[in-house]
Amino acid sequence: MALALAAAQPVQAQTPAARFQRFDIPAQEASSSLVQLCLQADCELSFVQRPGQQARTRAVRGEMSWREALVRMLEGTGLRHRFVGARGVRIWAEPAPSRPAPAEPSAPSEAVEVEGVEVIGRASSQIAESLRRKRAADVISDGVSVEQIGGLPAANLAEALQRVPGVAIEHEVGEGQFVSVRGLGPLFQSVTLNGAPVAFNENIRNSTQSGRQFRFRALSVDLLAGARLAKSATADMIDGGIGANIDIETAGGLDGDPFASVRVGGVVEGRTRGFRPDLSVVGRIVSEDGNLGLVAGASQEDRAVRYDRFQIMRFGRIQAGGTSLVAPNDLRTTVESEDRRRRSAFVGADWRVSPGLRLDFDGLVSTFDNAIREDRLVYSLGPRLTGQGSEIRVKDGVVVGGRVAGGRIDNNTEFSDQSHLNLAVSLGAELRTDAWTLTPRLSVSTARSVLDTPLLRLSAQSPEGAAYDFDLEGAVSDRRAERLTTSFDLLDPSRLTLAQLNLRAVESRDDDATAFFGARRKLDRALGPLHLSGLKLGGQFSDRGRDYQRRDRRATPRGAGWVLADLYRGASADDVFADLVRNRSTPWIVADQDRLQAGFFLPGEHDGVVVAPGDLTPTGADLQNSYRVGEQVAAVYARLDFDGLVGGWPFSGNAGLRQVRTRTHVEGAKLAFAHGTGVVKPVSFDGRHDVLLPSVNLAFETSGDAVLRMAASRTITRPSLADLRASTVPASVLVSSIYTRGQAAIDDPEPGVIFSGVGGNPDLKPYVSDNLDLSYEVTRRRTGYSVAVFHKTIGDFIQMVEAPEVLTFETQAGPPIQAQVLMSRPRNLGSARVDGVELGLHRRLTDSFGVWANLTWTHSRVGGARLTGVSDWAWSVSPYLERGPLAVNLSWSWRSAFRSEADMQGGGVSDFTIGAAGYLDAQASYDLSETTQVVIAGSNLTNTHDLAYEGSKARLLQIGSSGRWFSVRVNRRW
Repeated sequence: MALALAAAQPVQAQTPAARFQRFDIPAQEASSSLVQLCLQADCELSFVQRPGQQARTRAVRGEMSWREALVRMLEGTGLRHRFVGARGVRIWAEPAPSRPAPAEPSAPSEAVEVEGVEVIGRASSQIAESLRRKRAADVISDGVSVEQIGGLPAANLAEALQRVPGVAIEHEVGEGQFVSVRGLGPLFQSVTLNGAPVAFNENIRNSTQSGRQFRFRALSVDLLAGARLAKSATADMIDGGIGANIDIETAGGLDGDPFASVRVGGVVEGRTRGFRPDLSVVGRIVSEDGNLGLVAGASQEDRAVRYDRFQIMRFGRIQAGGTSLVAPNDLRTTVESEDRRRRSAFVGADWRVSPGLRLDFDGLVSTFDNAIREDRLVYSLGPRLTGQGSEIRVKDGVVVGGRVAGGRIDNNTEFSDQSHLNLAVSLGAELRTDAWTLTPRLSVSTARSVLDTPLLRLSAQSPEGAAYDFDLEGAVSDRRAERLTTSFDLLDPSRLTLAQLNLRAVESRDDDATAFFGARRKLDRALGPLHLSGLKLGGQFSDRGRDYQRRDRRATPRGAGWVLADLYRGASADDVFADLVRNRSTPWIVADQDRLQAGFFLPGEHDGVVVAPGDLTPTGADLQNSYRVGEQVAAVYARLDFDGLVGGWPFSGNAGLRQVRTRTHVEGAKLAFAHGTGVVKPVSFDGRHDVLLPSVNLAFETSGDAVLRMAASRTITRPSLADLRASTVPASVLVSSIYTRGQAAIDDPEPGVIFSGVGGNPDLKPYVSDNLDLSYEVTRRRTGYSVAVFHKTIGDFIQMVEAPEVLTFETQAGPPIQAQVLMSRPRNLGSARVDGVELGLHRRLTDSFGVWANLTWTHSRVGGARLTGVSDWAWSVSPYLERGPLAVNLSWSWRSAFRSEADMQGGGVSDFTIGAAGYLDAQASYDLSETTQVVIAGSNLTNTHDLAYEGSKARLLQIGSSGRWFSVRVNRRW
């Protein structure tokens, strides 16, 4: 059967491929749905179907180009297609599979094209689908679908996104966590859920805070439909992403046919060896009339991770033989054990109330619980390196090895139970009138992070006189230290004395409520060589904020007969640091969490140590460490869509303006000294910023399979909420020392005590960037590739600046005292520049074998230095093999070294370098039947070691290793 449909119109009113429209076409017989699509989109259709064969297309709902709508409609139908020019498409049926015949094959009819069969759900088809969506978009964009995430090795959405051109990720304890795009770190990405802002899930592990950096591992990918990255801006897009706008997509109730799927499996870590379950169930139901659909799902993922960390906290200077040398203050070996549990549930509903009214709802809740313990040995160095009987070895002015004859070893243990809750709900409507389509929407989200068990830091010490040897030469290049050994008995708790048990209770709550209103209408108006095709008007109002509360205490042992040795039970694993230190002294005795919690209390405040911030009356230091930030954003926009023909090239584009006003209100406190006593002074600040954001996007269809894009825009990123805080946080060791020793801690500081700290600056302005983008994209049957060049000039760039401040400190037994502290605070310091090139490639070499690859080069500068978080080079290559029911996928991802800044456990902000790293992941799947599949995956198969160093490579800061992990799962779909 053949069907042809042509919709003629004047040349100046042609509808190019990239024009976006609203489609609402239910699942039905193919000829009906294709006619309905082309009548609505003004496209030209040629459809050839084999006699006696009928295909049923998928439902298509939402705003997209007609090409993208067609691709979605044909998924899983067995129908093939080829676009012809700007408005045409040919669709034909795949030939039925048959056994080879000895006779000469007859020539196929003109309407049938024989190609390798693409299996829906395999990597090849989903990569090709991403390239088609990239081509159909009205901006420079990339993305991944949930099928890609499932078809390629990836533990979470962040790890899937690193295969997209221009994207690099940061790992945290063995799992991808933060996303950087086009050389700009996680702060510069605007993350939305189905187009609506989401509250940020805060880091509460230590005094380092992440501000606006979305933590991707808090969400389960099972309940997601994918993610889209917009690398150029439009006026109707949520502002806040200079790097990119990352929209996380969930499924809709009417986005497809009814189904049910179950995944059962688990994860095995190479070090912990335990098997942890991995379960999910997802399904969709649709009413018989196709007007009401509901999709829902739930999942649970558990992991047990062990991360070995060999670390130097800071470097200082020592005098040896009249020569000033750089030397590590200490050496630390830490075993970090984490029990992670991620639970998620999602529901999406769509209701077509009438032909002109549609309602939709989506809700996502995710909990991420993380029980952490860190067992640590701290070998004191610094001035002890020049003590009697000690020896040192020096290279390029840095102490890289030696022996300490009269030292001290700290046996430290930290416990905490993190709990993160993310909740997001959204309710929207689409109301069609004769001329306009109105789209109001309301979204509410909250992110709550709390330490269910506060951070407990037990410090015990060996006697003075412990001897140990170390050798760090070559540790950076080899990512392995040569030696750290001691003659001290690390398994005898009776030789330890209590230093202290510190407690930190933290709770952070972020909230976001956003109201949208959009109105759009089709246009059909000529303006010179332009055809005006659409107009969008709208606005947004967001009210968001953070309440961060922190309490620090020192606990007291219970009873007079208390014995420190009773707290210890068991020892570290025998194989700790086996791949980080060649010659090592292990294991060592470790503390028991239950005995520790039972053995201490907070006199006068709480009969125990398991407390929340609300259980304790805040001290002046607590109030100084806590803060509240409120932010209100109001925006209005206008966007005009157009198309036309120039030089024989059809083109489309959009131009718009977005006016944004941001108001901030910050509250905090500062401990001050007045009339011989300490007083807590409230601090508040109100700010307001207005900015106009223009944008232009153009797409020229240079041929039937190629698009040239150009974009210019102005975008903003607001300062991190942590940078805006009105708080002053001196180094933890300094606060503790002054509280205990009073003025003596200032007059005669103990080794390792540093007079530094960090704080915020409520007076910060937002980053404002002027952006230029150029890309060329080609999508062919077996090959797709893209080349993009980008430039960003970012004004009011924020950097940390150190300056001395006189701070007031509380003491245990006397009045408050003051001391001068070198504080690091953020400041707006001029402009930064980012230039780069990104390449993307998908090449199907044979019917069974292909490769997906990308490469990004970035050159960034601010004040003569590279931007923090920016690698000059990042690339990934993912070859795949698909033969019959078997699919095998490999993925190698690599990024070059980059600068980083962090508050080193309350010791002040340090500038250091994260070493280059590459990770190899693999996955194999086998289709047991049309509905059942088994999948085996492995991550970090190269056992890559993380690396950090300060300045030169002679100054090692950290080598870390999480080992390999493996998973197996069975997927079944009905």
